[in-house]
Amino acid sequence: KAFGIIFDKGIWPFIFAPILVWLAIWLGSIWLFANLAEQFSNYLKNLIDADSIPNEGSLLSVVKPILTGYFHFFVSIIFKVLFWFISGTFTKYITLILLSPILSYISEITEEKLFPKNQYPFLWSLFLKNIFRGIAISLRNMFFEFGLMAIIFSISLIFPPLVIITTPLLAFISWYFIGFTMLDYNFERHNMSMKDSVIFARKHMGLACGIGFIYAIIMWLPLFAGIMFAPIVAVVGSTTAFLNLKYASTENK
Repeated sequence: KAFGIIFDKGIWPFIFAPILVWLAIWLGSIWLFANLAEQFSNYLKNLIDADSIPNEGSLLSVVKPILTGYFHFFVSIIFKVLFWFISGTFTKYITLILLSPILSYISEITEEKLFPKNQYPFLWSLFLKNIFRGIAISLRNMFFEFGLMAIIFSISLIFPPLVIITTPLLAFISWYFIGFTMLDYNFERHNMSMKDSVIFARKHMGLACGIGFIYAIIMWLPLFAGIMFAPIVAVVGSTTAFLNLKYASTENK
């Protein structure tokens, strides 16, 4: 529905806004985190120094093949997966923070076009308030996501084979928080407190994850198509879904 609304309601010019912002941040973060991942992996390998363990006559001789082979292999994968998620998360949130004024405005005009009776006169004070709210929620979600990543990474480091479970879990966490961020542009406009926003997002976790999943899928489109459409589609889609939920619950009452 979001794609149709974007073109039918004349919102499509905004798709060009994210390109330059995202490109600069993405290139820098990919280079930075790729190097960090390799350095951390090598540091841990040198710290353990499994090659110095004698082949016989030591308690660790039995596990030397594991430490020199499989362990380093799993640790290398874990670090690369972790930093790949960190890089994507960092780029995602910094981009959304810089795009916050535009996304907040798009969410507002989407509601006005879908429900012409819902008009929001432009006020600088309200506009700035919405921007700061958007930045605050983006930072909050980013820190929560990084915190959960750290916990999951620690578990993966202790039990390397669990990477096959923790990697999909990281994806679901990422989808949830991006969906929450997109939905929050509506929460602020409808005078929902931070506590009410968190309760709503948790109650509709499937919706938040769905928005984040579509955002992630669109980001995989080739060239610049992903970054052109992903933020705009996500914010228009989240606005449409939120309004449907709100007015459906109102009618049921």
